[in-house]
Amino acid sequence: MLRTSQIDRVRRNLRRVAGLPWAKKVYYIINTIIGETLRTRSIGTLGLRLVEIGLTRRCQCRCAHCAVAITEASSETNELTTSEVRSILDQVAAMHVTEVCFTGGEPLLRQDLVDLVRYAYQLRLVPKISTNGILLSDSLISKLKKAGLAWCAVSIDSAQPGQHDELRRYPGCYEKAIKGINGLVKHGIPTSIVTYTRKNSIYTGDLAEIVALGRTLNVAVVRINFLVPIGRLENQENQTLTFEEREEVRKLLKDGIVSMESPREGTRCTAAVTKIHITPNGDVTPCIFIPMPYGNVRQKSFREIWQTLADFDRMDKPKGHCPMCDPAFRRRLHGLVRQC
Repeated sequence: MLRTSQIDRVRRNLRRVAGLPWAKKVYYIINTIIGETLRTRSIGTLGLRLVEIGLTRRCQCRCAHCAVAITEASSETNELTTSEVRSILDQVAAMHVTEVCFTGGEPLLRQDLVDLVRYAYQLRLVPKISTNGILLSDSLISKLKKAGLAWCAVSIDSAQPGQHDELRRYPGCYEKAIKGINGLVKHGIPTSIVTYTRKNSIYTGDLAEIVALGRTLNVAVVRINFLVPIGRLENQENQTLTFEEREEVRKLLKDGIVSMESPREGTRCTAAVTKIHITPNGDVTPCIFIPMPYGNVRQKSFREIWQTLADFDRMDKPKGHCPMCDPAFRRRLHGLVRQC
């Protein structure tokens, strides 16, 4: 018997696959619900579900918490070309992956994004975008809808406009993001707010206010990520949450629209199991938060690299939060990177 939370997930996920054949819908739901529960490392229904493709490191914002911006990257140099991304999508579809997420940097800065969404949809993949929302004009949303966009995640760092803009270092970012969310909802594109946990946002109530904002805006999900000390937060371990703080955040799961990757302290990391990440230059890493390349799609096939990633899954990883939050794990990982 499915629990209420699982039924809610089924309903949300059915909205993502509205335009696909019923057989593909059933496959996707099994992959998303049962596969994510079992978290087995395989190819097919109960295995690899999501491939995140970073299309660019370029971004209008300079977020204090950005995981991918170790340097001020603003160049198009060495980005995967349209044909290279299409090749990746072909390989991903051949491995029966169900969902692809275009991310960045800011993916809407790519002029070919609508075409890539359309191509993914034609391959019967479920295309998704993760964006800061700045460029989500009504006309672009309409084009993305027609191309087959199944889900759009928009980042909101604070329910307070001024604080959100300050954290993003982009004046007016909050207003544009909210306008974009309203446009997505109006066009019937399933939408989520993505946020992260700052220590003070827990105690000031700002995190709960973001959830309330999501309710007001009628988004399908408010996704809460635990802060990870990499990128611009590298070496700031004091920003990671304690066990007690993680448990405090988990209380927000009582609201049916809230989701998080580690809803329990015993939750196993999904990196290199049900999801992986491809950087803008083609490196394949276990996750956007784990900057350890296991190969490059310009040199090896996606399937070959996926098989190599089994080495990461065999590592002893802490549960309940991102392994990169654990200093001992980061030291082991950095040691392996130096050996590569």
